[in-house]
Amino acid sequence: MNFEYIFPILKGVLLNPFVIGTAIVIILYCNFMGYVARYRKKPPKPKKKVVAAPAPAPKPESEEAENSSEPEEE
Repeated sequence: MNFEYIFPILKGVLLNPFVIGTAIVIILYCNFMGYVARYRKKPPKPKKKVVAAPAPAPKPESEEAENSSEPEEE
């Protein structure tokens, strides 16, 4: 066989829509399988602990007595 006879047959086979569609499906399938094989789940981010604000320190009794007394009016 000569290349002149083989070329039209190869051209007809490779330009067939079924061959092109099958090649596209196989390429997409291989890419998807490669993605699944290499997939790594991201580690969860550490949650920040919410720290409650500390309660205000109790005032000494001497300061409470000074603040509670009202000034006398004349």
